[in-house]
Amino acid sequence: MENARRFFCDHCIFPQRKGAKILEIGCGMGRVLLMLKAAGYSDLTGVDIDKSQVEIARKSGLTVDLSDALAYLEKASEKFDAIYFFDFLEHIEKEKQLDFLRLVKEHLKEDGMAAFAVPNALAPCGMFFRYIDFTHTICYTRESISFLLHNAGLHHIQIRPQHTESVEIQKLKVPWAKLYRNEFGLRDVILTPNLVVVAFKEKACMDNYLKRAPNISNSYEENSRLKSKFWRYIKPLKFR
Repeated sequence: MENARRFFCDHCIFPQRKGAKILEIGCGMGRVLLMLKAAGYSDLTGVDIDKSQVEIARKSGLTVDLSDALAYLEKASEKFDAIYFFDFLEHIEKEKQLDFLRLVKEHLKEDGMAAFAVPNALAPCGMFFRYIDFTHTICYTRESISFLLHNAGLHHIQIRPQHTESVEIQKLKVPWAKLYRNEFGLRDVILTPNLVVVAFKEKACMDNYLKRAPNISNSYEENSRLKSKFWRYIKPLKFR
């Protein structure tokens, strides 16, 4: 639960009201929902298609519907303040993804927020995450996930790096950033394994989010001051 709490803090995706109505799609055993419950949120609903995981979540006292996500949203009448779906969208057939996101928008309140994570196709390890799970159908770039969201009617979006990477990892990724910059003209490229997406129906809600959300930045510039702390403690060798 601590990793989930830290992730929510890093991306400022906790609902601002404790009484917010929250839905998590693809909730599994309920790790995120239990974290939200511990944080004081009580109006929590989960949806998952895996019977064994739903049973575990229910034993933890969570309200979880055993259902296909699209079928659940098609029959549901409620609107939610926040809808989450982490490591989920890439499991849906490409032909159904736009319909799913349109249903997400339909079930958001006017000031609601959707937040999710998807595999990043531009990450150096992108193909590892694309193919490590046979049920993955796709991975995404900022452009492709933006295309989907805009066509679903969600026009106010932020696409963020998954986390701040270690100095060593940033240094290793400098050649990839240089290649994307020189070959395709891409600046400020995101190279973390996942893209984190936060989407709103209203621009004012996104503007408010941007005022609160911590900046996550990774520098992949060749001339950046990426110096490992390790080297501070190594004395240079002296030769006679």
